[in-house]
Amino acid sequence: MRVDAFLADSAEVVQNKIYALGAGWNIIFVRGFPAVHRRLSVGAVVHVPFTETNRTHNFELKLLTEDGVEYPIGVRPDADGKPAPVRAMGGEFTVGRPPHLVDGDEQVASFAFTIDGLRFDKARLFSWVISIDGEEMTRLPMRVQQAAQQA
Repeated sequence: MRVDAFLADSAEVVQNKIYALGAGWNIIFVRGFPAVHRRLSVGAVVHVPFTETNRTHNFELKLLTEDGVEYPIGVRPDADGKPAPVRAMGGEFTVGRPPHLVDGDEQVASFAFTIDGLRFDKARLFSWVISIDGEEMTRLPMRVQQAAQQA
C-alpha cells in the first residue's frame, strides 16, 4: 500500500474525493506559548493494491514530537468522566472489488481528519504519522514556532 497525504486548514471527503482549503503547508506560526491552533486537517489517499481489496484494514493517525513521543491531539472523557488525552485517530476500512475493476488495478480510499483546538506548549517539530495495519506508511513534518515580533 501507498499513502499520499497533506496538511490543510480544513478538509472533508465527499464521494471519495478530498475537498481541501489552505492545503500544502508545514509550519504554524503562533504569537506566543502556550498556543491553541483553531483547526487543521490531515488529508490522505490510500492506494490499495488489487490483492488487498475485500479485506479489512486499520488506519491510524497520530502526532509525534521530534523525540518520538506521542502528543495529545484532543481530550475526551474517560470511563470515570474525567478528561483524558486522545493520542490517535483512525478506524477500519475495506475497499471492495467492483465488477468493472480491471484485474491488477488499485483502488483508492480517501480520508480527512480534522483536529480543532490543538494545543501547543512550546516551539518544536512534530510529525503526523499515518499507519496502515500497524505499519508506518508516511510522515508529515509540521513545525510550530513563534512568529517574529514586528518593531
